[in-house]
Amino acid sequence: MNPTNTIRLLTVLFNFEIEPTEINQFRGAVIKTTQGKNSLFHNHSPSGNIYRYPKIQYKQMYKKAALLCIEEGIEGMQDFFSQTDWKMEIGREKKEITVAQIKVQQYRVAVWADRFEYQITHWLPLNQDNYKRYHELPGLSEKIQLLEKILLANILSFLQGIDLYVQEKIEVKIRSIQKERILIYKGQQMQAFTLQFSTNVSLPNFIGLGKGSSVGFGVIKEIMANNKNK
Repeated sequence: MNPTNTIRLLTVLFNFEIEPTEINQFRGAVIKTTQGKNSLFHNHSPSGNIYRYPKIQYKQMYKKAALLCIEEGIEGMQDFFSQTDWKMEIGREKKEITVAQIKVQQYRVAVWADRFEYQITHWLPLNQDNYKRYHELPGLSEKIQLLEKILLANILSFLQGIDLYVQEKIEVKIRSIQKERILIYKGQQMQAFTLQFSTNVSLPNFIGLGKGSSVGFGVIKEIMANNKNK
């Protein structure tokens, strides 16, 4: 039997709308509310960055501000709910906040014989080194192969983050590149991709993959019409 891990997910959808460019400000407001005491909200420690898959992720869902919490990130939300005064400052605007929806679910992550189809939005696969390599490749097929290797590494990072270690071969195939654009991440211009891909790993909706996965980059969503019989 293939290794599997059923993980807990909590989605908290707030009552106010947010633009993708405001997600970092939303993150800062939440961290301020929790007084920065819980590293799950920011992945920093007194000694520096904590390199791990983010268990609390800041999102725009259905145009509204949202938090996606995975496993121990759910318990971390106790710090937010116990300390918030239900006011939040996003940029220069102060907002009275309420929770519009809370969704709790379990999701089985595993490697399967079937393939599942997903869309990934505003994915940031290229660092300084592989950006140069990507743009020096002679053709589209070679570029897609490089992107597939990076996406595979991002999926493996997620699996490691939820303590799921597999020996089965993970397959990733990019079906189409829908959009490329330049976005700002940590003050730097970066090439972002929106594309469709398939993989034999079942992945929860709205998790982030790759750089910036905690702040709205690399968000995946299942293409239900293609997966309904799997």
